[in-house]
Amino acid sequence: MILDGAFGRNDVYLQHKSTKHNRIFNDSTTMKRLLSLLLGGLLAATGTAQTRPASVFLYAGQSNADGREYVQNLPDYMMVGQAPYAPYHYLKYASICGDPSKKTFEERTFAPGTRYAFCDVANYWIEQALQRPFYAVKCAYGGTAIAPGVTAEKLPIWYADAEWMQTHYAYKGDDITQAAYANNNSLTKNLTEGFASLVDGTLSKLDEGYEVKAIMWHQGESDRNAAGQYYENFKTMIAYMRQAIYEKTGDERARTLPFIFGTVCHSSTQYNATVEKAQLQVAREDPNVHYIDMSDVTLRSDNLHFDGPATEYLGKMMYNKLVELGLVEGETIEAKKPSADSGNTDIEVEAERSWDFTRPWSEESLAQIQADEKWAALSQWGYRYSGSWSEPTELQTSTGYKFPETEGLFFKASANRATINPGKNIGLYASGIYLIVPKVKPGQYVTIESVTAKSSAERGLTYDTMYEQYLDCIQGGVASYNQQKNVWWYRDTFTHPQDMYFCIIGGGVFVTKVMVSDASPVQASGINEHRPYAADHRLYTLSGLPVGQPRTAGIYICDQRKVIVK
Repeated sequence: MILDGAFGRNDVYLQHKSTKHNRIFNDSTTMKRLLSLLLGGLLAATGTAQTRPASVFLYAGQSNADGREYVQNLPDYMMVGQAPYAPYHYLKYASICGDPSKKTFEERTFAPGTRYAFCDVANYWIEQALQRPFYAVKCAYGGTAIAPGVTAEKLPIWYADAEWMQTHYAYKGDDITQAAYANNNSLTKNLTEGFASLVDGTLSKLDEGYEVKAIMWHQGESDRNAAGQYYENFKTMIAYMRQAIYEKTGDERARTLPFIFGTVCHSSTQYNATVEKAQLQVAREDPNVHYIDMSDVTLRSDNLHFDGPATEYLGKMMYNKLVELGLVEGETIEAKKPSADSGNTDIEVEAERSWDFTRPWSEESLAQIQADEKWAALSQWGYRYSGSWSEPTELQTSTGYKFPETEGLFFKASANRATINPGKNIGLYASGIYLIVPKVKPGQYVTIESVTAKSSAERGLTYDTMYEQYLDCIQGGVASYNQQKNVWWYRDTFTHPQDMYFCIIGGGVFVTKVMVSDASPVQASGINEHRPYAADHRLYTLSGLPVGQPRTAGIYICDQRKVIVK
């Protein structure tokens, strides 16, 4: 077979007829040529894995491509070791938004308090399949549109009209003058020129070469006010990206480079049916444009951004599509959609302890707080405490009267950073303030309901990082706008009760209810399902990595056997 292949590739046929006799291998030149072909064929057969070009993947879009879920909600299989998490061994990563001159790649890790996106999940599964170095380039910017003039003036855009592109240049970050910014705002050029710079600085120097496999995209929310233009704008942008990549690489395949995108969730506050219709029309017309249906997935409490399960789902589906298209050599994986109609739902459970600050306060409590100079009236916000608590303290007056409505909960706060609004909430302001739920037992659930005001940054309650080893967040998120219900589970792998400290992110949070229960107050299903495992039944991924409590559906190893978590 090797001989046939060698002959076929080189148009060599060593046996030919003569009028007198057949002449085979009768001169040293022919013999040397045959040996050379044989050796070349053997090397090609044994060296395929070493000479395959490195795969390159491009990711782009707005906030859901940038990522808005916090890393503490990463899938268990990606939370390797202690934070900062480093789940990759082969990935080389470059984030180039605002930096189109970048020439090198770096490692991808996840520090506490940062966020992740679907690309991070897709890259994880690409790595599991390839098991060799590959490269990911990301250019994503929240709140950005394709159409000009529909977002804030200083936001860059993805517009790629030929005439417009002649006078506009790659986005180079916000640290430029306003005058220069007016023409340095092309995210499409940021992506393509940034890719070109990485080719010059790194990819072109790889011994094995490189091959761009696909562009993966999520965007569309910010074009809702120019929905009628989206079809042409979307097509034009894709065509520009492909052509620019072709011109840089010289690879004809780039002219029809696969473009994979996720649709906008219908329950998103920025969903627009005309934008979705335009996206699907482009996918129908172009055989190399593919979409992933995200119409009914779960969102964070802002009703805009993908939550952890939806982020994981899109990442897995992006990976599966790459496999289906033959762009990644691997097997597809199970990816169960976290549909909004089958996600977590509230159920009634018996509380071991609970506090409901929305209930009317006793006349005595009202009289005590009104008479205490330490608790100053603060308009609609209730009463603000003018002192501070450097040690965990129950809410009380300066005379030592403890409010029955909050008794059993403890707080730490700096001066003027706590309020009581009787019959409504307990207000906590700024970082470094703690709500402390004492003596939570292993296997119990802590539920905290709160309300926040909208601001330029997300706000909310989360556990202090020192408690990361104890708690799993099974509903809600780290921070949110408006109303939020967070449920944490104290892992039953521990044996002793623990005081749990919850801290503030981003500013004012108004706590309305707190509950400790032995049963989960949410009924989970699908990919959100939460199943506790005893300490002597440790779970491992199929690649041998240990995991905590599985928050994702999939196949795991338990007691040297495969188990399925649905």
